[in-house]
Formats: sequence, C-alpha cells, structure tokens
Amino acid sequence: MRAPEGYPEADAAPHRIGRQRDGHAARTGPLHAPTTPVPTPPPAPRRRRWWLAVVVLLSVLTGAGIAVLAQRDDPATRSTGAPPDPAPVATGPGVAASPTPSGFAGLGPNPSPVPSATPRGSATPTPGLRPFPAPRRTLPGATIHYRGNETFAQALARSDRAYGPLRMVRVFHPGLPPAWRGSPSDVADRTVVVSFKAPPAQIAAGRHDARLAKWFAGMPRNSDIYWTYFHEPEDDVESGKYTTAQFRAAWRRLAGLADRAGNPRLRATLVLMCWTLDPGSRRSFTDYYPGSDVIDVLGWDCYNDGAKVNQYWAPERVFRRMISKSRALGKPWGVAETGSLLVAGDSGARRAAWIRAAATYLNGQKPLWVAYYDYRISKGDYRLTDAPSQQAWQAFCAAAA
Repeated sequence: MRAPEGYPEADAAPHRIGRQRDGHAARTGPLHAPTTPVPTPPPAPRRRRWWLAVVVLLSVLTGAGIAVLAQRDDPATRSTGAPPDPAPVATGPGVAASPTPSGFAGLGPNPSPVPSATPRGSATPTPGLRPFPAPRRTLPGATIHYRGNETFAQALARSDRAYGPLRMVRVFHPGLPPAWRGSPSDVADRTVVVSFKAPPAQIAAGRHDARLAKWFAGMPRNSDIYWTYFHEPEDDVESGKYTTAQFRAAWRRLAGLADRAGNPRLRATLVLMCWTLDPGSRRSFTDYYPGSDVIDVLGWDCYNDGAKVNQYWAPERVFRRMISKSRALGKPWGVAETGSLLVAGDSGARRAAWIRAAATYLNGQKPLWVAYYDYRISKGDYRLTDAPSQQAWQAFCAAAA
C-alpha cells in the first residue's frame, strides 16, 4: 500500500545475516539472543483431570467473541487473483489455532527477534483486555498516523498509549531521507523499518552518493536498522517511470554505500507487494530482486483483499505465498504492511477476530516484525479506530516475548 506523498516514512532495524558482496568477507553475528525454552508444567493430578476437561468444554461452548469464517473460493473472488482458500478456517475464542510450520524452516540461523531498544512509554493494557497467547515470537508495530498538527513524537506517543507500546515502527520518506539525527527513525528509538525514494537512474549514476553515504554513516550502532529503497516499485515500473534493470542497479549501488559505513547492524530490506507473487499479477519476482548478495531481508505488504467482496480471508490465504518465497530464498522476512478495511455491516468485532487470527498465524511463522498499516488513504481507512480492532492489536503488541 503506497503511503501518501509527504507522509514521513519509518525506518526499521533489520537483522543482518552474514553475506558476501564485492569480494569482501561476509559480516556475521547473532541477530537476537536465542529464546530460552519454556519448561512444561507438570501434569495435573489424575483425580482432577475429569474436572479440567469439563471446564475446557464449557469454555469452548460459552466463549465470547465472534468467529471469522474464511470463505471458499468462488466466482466473486476469482477476479482478484487471490489464491484459493484450502479450507474454511474458524478463528476466535474456543477455536484452536491451526498448526503452522516453524518460521525457521529454510531460513538458517535466525533466532526470535527482541527489541533493540526499549520503546518509550509503558505498557498499560486496557482493563479486561483478552491477552494474546504468549510467547510472542516477533516484533509487532505499525505506521504512525497524525492527527491535526501533531509532531511525529506526539503521534508516536499516542500510538504507544493505544497499543502498549509498539515494538517496532514503520517510517516512510517520500524522497531522499533527511539526516538521521532528529528524524522520525531517530525519535522512534526502537526497531524501525525505514524507506526512501529517488529516481533509480540518479542513484545508479552516483548522483546522491555523498548524501546517502552520510545518512548510512549517521545510523546508530546499538540497534538493527532495516532500510529499504523504493518500497512497492511494481506499479512505477508498470507505468513506465523506470525499468526493473534500473531498479536493481540502484539497489546494488546503495548496498555498496551501506557497506562502506562499516555498520554491521544495517539490513538491506527489499519490500514488495504480496500481489506480485500471485500468478494473476503477471509479474516476476526475479525482475525486482537485486540478488542474495545485495538483499539481507525480505519485506512484504500483504492485505486482506477479501474486504473488497465483504470477506475476511483466512490468514494462510493472505500470507502463505510470501512465506514460501522467503523460505525458498533462505532469507529472513517481515511484514512491512498489513491490514484490512472493515467489511460492510461490521462494527469492528469481526475485524478484531481477523486481526487476532492473523497475529496468531504470523507469530507461529516467526517473522522478524509485523507492522499494521494504521493509516487512511484515498482507497479506504485502515486505521484501527474501533475499540475491538484496536484492542486486538494492542494484545499482540503488549504480549510477553
């Protein structure tokens, strides 16, 4: 989803894996401290097992909340090019989550992420908030929307109060990035995914080398920085603004500038649309991929397109292709944007159930981070302004790792 022009883009702190580029030795190092296994509690005494079974059964039958039912593919949805849902999936209280494969599969060493800095603000869960099932294995966050004349710091503080707090922040720069010090990425003071834009031909020709080299050199060394160039380039290529060859060449030059900064915490992060992986898009992922020696992390923008036909699609249907592609390439990955419009007749409870289902599914896949697109654009309002939806994302952000 494209951020409106003029909206500041958020920086992210990517977790770099070792790589080799331009003849230099690969930089290696731990991305995160390994997670300590949680000990299994001893079984309940045998004489109480019948009682526990009754309690569980009653919880299932009387649990509050609204289930989300994923619809099977039908003629009304085929025009979107979305993959068919393999089976109806119910989510919500009393419905067990589907088992999911490990997020480490195919990615190599990639321990669960933890915040690189303590987010400002304290967690103040809403009274009566239904907690997210711990442990949390990723960093949940969001874009930051502004109200009135708010500064970024004020908008961020409001978002932290709402979500208790955000564990990462997505920052957008509509053009070349400003100096790091005092920028939204600096003010965020936590893991950030930051993107910027400039014509690929200018980047490849070295026109902005000095400015961008200074930007990379100014990035902190005590946190991971996920930086991306021209997120969602696909529409620009199709409209003729530049070619995929120019895009890849620009990426290769930028990666070289980032390496010269000598900062092992910088993560080159390619952000593409999930739609690009759909056969209906008629696009080729490799056209946009500069190479494994250039890209450290894959970022994806995935939305519930079922809202176009008044449905909340099952999370597997929304996210499975990008997870498969990331694993096939052996790259760490994250969700740079996700969200859903409210479907007709939903006051927020059904979307809240979808958010919980999506968060649970993605948490099981162990991405580096997941950012909700908490923003309104001309095509619709993705902001979590209703209490059920907001509390669903708050539960994910506030969950213990």
